[in-house]
Amino acid sequence: MKFLSALLLALVFLPPAPAEIDLDDLEFVEVFRGVARATSITHAADGSGRLFVTEQVGRVLIHDGQSLLSTPFLDIRDRVVAGGERGLLSVAFHPNYSSNGYFFVNYTDLGGDTVVSRFKVTSDSNVADKGSEAIFFEAAQPRRNHNGGQIQFGPDGYLYIGMGDGGGAGDPPDSAQNLNSVLGKMLRVDIDRGAPATAVPSNPFLGTPGARPEIWSYGLRNPWRFSFDRLTGDILIGDVGQNAMEEISFQPADSQGGENYGWRLMEGSLCFRPRANCNDNSLVLPILEYANYGSNCGGSVTGGYRYRGAMFPQLSGVYFFADYCTGDFRGAVEDDGAWKQLDPRPTPFDIRTFGEDEAGEIYFAVSSVIYRIETPRPSPTISVGGVVSAATLEVGPGLAPGSLATVFGVGLAVSTAVADGFPLPADLGGGSMTFNGSIAAPQIFARPGQRNFQVPWELDGLAHARLTITVGDEISPAVIVPLARVNPGVFVMNYSGQAAAFIASSGGVVAGPAGSLAGARPALPGETLEVFATGLGPVTNPPASGAAALADPVSMTVEPVGARVGGQPMQVEFSGLAPSLAGLYRISLKLVGDIPSGGAVPLVIQVAGIDSNTTFIAVENAKAIQAVETKP
Repeated sequence: MKFLSALLLALVFLPPAPAEIDLDDLEFVEVFRGVARATSITHAADGSGRLFVTEQVGRVLIHDGQSLLSTPFLDIRDRVVAGGERGLLSVAFHPNYSSNGYFFVNYTDLGGDTVVSRFKVTSDSNVADKGSEAIFFEAAQPRRNHNGGQIQFGPDGYLYIGMGDGGGAGDPPDSAQNLNSVLGKMLRVDIDRGAPATAVPSNPFLGTPGARPEIWSYGLRNPWRFSFDRLTGDILIGDVGQNAMEEISFQPADSQGGENYGWRLMEGSLCFRPRANCNDNSLVLPILEYANYGSNCGGSVTGGYRYRGAMFPQLSGVYFFADYCTGDFRGAVEDDGAWKQLDPRPTPFDIRTFGEDEAGEIYFAVSSVIYRIETPRPSPTISVGGVVSAATLEVGPGLAPGSLATVFGVGLAVSTAVADGFPLPADLGGGSMTFNGSIAAPQIFARPGQRNFQVPWELDGLAHARLTITVGDEISPAVIVPLARVNPGVFVMNYSGQAAAFIASSGGVVAGPAGSLAGARPALPGETLEVFATGLGPVTNPPASGAAALADPVSMTVEPVGARVGGQPMQVEFSGLAPSLAGLYRISLKLVGDIPSGGAVPLVIQVAGIDSNTTFIAVENAKAIQAVETKP
């Protein structure tokens, strides 16, 4: 079962193809109204499904999934100055909010300065204790604009604070480039050591003389909304420009901090001050930018979120953002590190902020209304060539009855679901699969763009079969799936082709390079490997479709099975279905003969003369190990 869990993860998290969407096809669905000048939208990650919205005037409101509650979650209007770019600017819930009840807000106090403080919820989960405030961070603001104001907890558990440059055209004191100022920066602080917050020990300027230790990155003008990609951990920052360019800046999840995003040396990719020779190649240029119209409100980017929800898989990976001044709704997609903007969609909206719910669905606020981004659910359609072996992601000579397979397409499910036991269900995620009009396919996993299933044993002996998928009351167009008696495929553990091969004597340790996977080590000549595959064909004592194979008597392969490692034949001690699982085969092979050593030694399984995909294992030279161990 442990291996099955790993296998399911490998199948579920296949990287999505770059989205190809038209922003005009999106639907902006009104969720609720009655909010006054929303500045942030978020959730508490407490399983409640609630949305929390901050109002600029100083209130935090709750939408409980049905309606906007009349009683505010928090009301601190008595300590907030609101207007222009000042006010209650965001709320962020502690990663352990479910147990400690702590949340943080960023607001402009009555003196016009930035305050980040902590509050605690009362025994009523919909009401906070306004008297529980503890101030964790303060910063003087020289002017009324460019306060930034977004706070978010990162995947590392630390609190990130977006700070604008303090206002004034062109950042007169050059605060954004001054490491002795918190203005024009992204700060990272630890709030779990009590108030006030302390700098994180790994912050990049902690030991730099004269630098503020809270600084994580710098060179920002006014980061009006930033977000973490919940899948990758990357940061995307919407930074409002001066009179020429609006930009989206990017920090990868593996960054050690210290990025200089350029302001005021640069505005976007253009030199600002000085007008030429402004970049010594130390500055981080934006991944996205667009020209504004140069007037008082000719452009003002509102940073957004990258879609990682489950309801609309065709939106997967799209970064949504907008322009507050022009009303343009914007999007961008990334492919192998290269970003491309989609054609903007004009709207009559002044989009103030974006937010996510617990499931990763994206919302935005327009004046008093909160909208959710949706797209019409497509009719179920199987992609051309989209029915493949789950191990190789290719159809090969045809799918083998009894094997594990994957189908790709659109509209293939209503929701994401995983089978919770055996026999595998015929209906999963709001849909089902049928071969030849009457033979149900047992389901392992379902989401709108993908289904993992077992090819029914009842198809044995056929050259092809007709497959349809039913979702709700819609049936997909049929596709013809080629079938074959055998179609061997070895499962891999990563995208480097590491075989799902485990060292039998070591309790299931992967036969891979040390450090490549948890507990992995190279195999030694003479050891036995347990290799997991599918498509090895008919077996003795065959279980019913979707049923788990028995351990006694075991189901052994009918066709002869061989194995080669480094091109050399190995001794196959067993081949058959893995007990307690469905559609998964296990081959026990002993490493014999003169095997080449290395971290990527080819492994191939052969059934009835047909080769599997080429995978890799790590093999250590036994003589070299012996020499090291006996060296005085």
